Amino acid sequence: MIRLIITIALCVLTAIAAVWLTLNPGTANFEFLGWQAQTSFALAMGILLIATFLLVVVWWLVVKIWTAPDSFRKFQLRRRRESGFDALERALIASAAGQGELAVRQAARADALLDRPALSRLLAARAAESAGDLEGAQRHYELMLEDSRTRPVARRGLASIAEARGDHQLAITHASEAFDESRTRWAFDSLFNAQVAEGRWEAARKTLTEAEKRKDIAPDRAARRRAVLLTVEAIECGEAQPDKASELAERAASASPGFAPAAALAARFLAERRRHRRAAELIETAWQANPHPALARVYGDLRKSDTKAKRAERLRALAALNPEHREARLLKAEVALENRNLEAARSALAPLMAERAKTARLCALASRLARLEGDEEAARRLMARAAHAPVEANWSDMDQDGQVFPYAPEDWKRMVFAWGDEARLIHPRYERFEDLAEAVPETALLEAPSARRAPDTPSGPPATPPATPSSTPPAGPASNKSGATDTGAQSDEDKRASRYYEPGRAPDDPGVDEDGQT
Repeated sequence: MIRLIITIALCVLTAIAAVWLTLNPGTANFEFLGWQAQTSFALAMGILLIATFLLVVVWWLVVKIWTAPDSFRKFQLRRRRESGFDALERALIASAAGQGELAVRQAARADALLDRPALSRLLAARAAESAGDLEGAQRHYELMLEDSRTRPVARRGLASIAEARGDHQLAITHASEAFDESRTRWAFDSLFNAQVAEGRWEAARKTLTEAEKRKDIAPDRAARRRAVLLTVEAIECGEAQPDKASELAERAASASPGFAPAAALAARFLAERRRHRRAAELIETAWQANPHPALARVYGDLRKSDTKAKRAERLRALAALNPEHREARLLKAEVALENRNLEAARSALAPLMAERAKTARLCALASRLARLEGDEEAARRLMARAAHAPVEANWSDMDQDGQVFPYAPEDWKRMVFAWGDEARLIHPRYERFEDLAEAVPETALLEAPSARRAPDTPSGPPATPPATPSSTPPAGPASNKSGATDTGAQSDEDKRASRYYEPGRAPDDPGVDEDGQT
């Protein structure tokens, strides 16, 4: 629209000028080197304009011819740059698509066409990583260390390659330099992970503290990770530095009260120094935050001089600190069964048995209760159910020597992130299926029914027939919950009932005679 207005305005001005020149024709005289010419003013102006135009055209041609070599070089450079950017684009697309070899070729072409060493080296390194050529990627990253602009990227790439190779020492070197110079999250993650992998617990804890100041990690995650690091430091100090070990364990328990290994370790150290009240406080705080069977075990064993009744009273008080928790109910049931308080055990187990999912540990406790109540049939049925129920980790005694939480260094490395990031305890022996045979230790208290001995035959050794539902039960009357005497005679209707179950002998079981000999 603006161009149209300007064009119309120019036409109007030209028309006005033409009318004015027509009304005022005038004359123009020229004399040059003896030549004289006289014409109208309008014609003279026209000739002047044409001559000026021709002069401008000639001058433009001269300039073009004069600058043609430079223009040609610029044209070539422009085409080269466009080709380089095309190769760069193809390399990026190929790298993102996982086409490593194509990415490497296009990156080399872009490096040859573009005069941008930082960009081309970065692309070549990324392409080499995509192709799995870690050696080539490392060479490109090392060249990028020379440029201050690409140095942070080079350190990150070198640290990543070192982690992929398992060279944690080299990863610590590059990540620590980046962590000291810049406030980048990747530097903290890489440095902390490498320090944990190397078992440098104290250095990892210092790195964690600095990252928390920089707000590279959430405070709750930092506290949980710190608790694990302090715990493993305390374990390594052990008997060599008992005072320092006790201090570190207390700091770990305070950093994350729900971390049972820290509370159990601190309580053990404090109990050895006869600081039982402080040890009890730590266990109670940990139980309120996150009840755990190992805490109950340590709490019950704090004072070796306690009587059985005193120990039971202490454990009931511990369970009362978090009474609605599942572990608290199980603890109350275990204490009640140990003291033969059947009413208390029944009230503690009833809500748990009403749940749909029942574990082997719960079924074993219920079987013990049925045994104490004299209901042998229910006890055997619950024992069989425990053998097929889902097994839960046996936290109360992880080690054959009785040590609680006997983690190996590799387990502690996993625990730093399992507890620190997910607030989850790992159980290595349970994960490796090493404690399945000990998962239901209560079933050892339940005696299997004795099989009826077959009469001896003169032709061979005595044969023991497999146990059947009509086998003679253990001698002696047993009272069920209603007080009726169990005579061992069950009707056919009872045996066909859906809830009736009496385990028979396994196909490869040689059997047990009445004297208990195979």
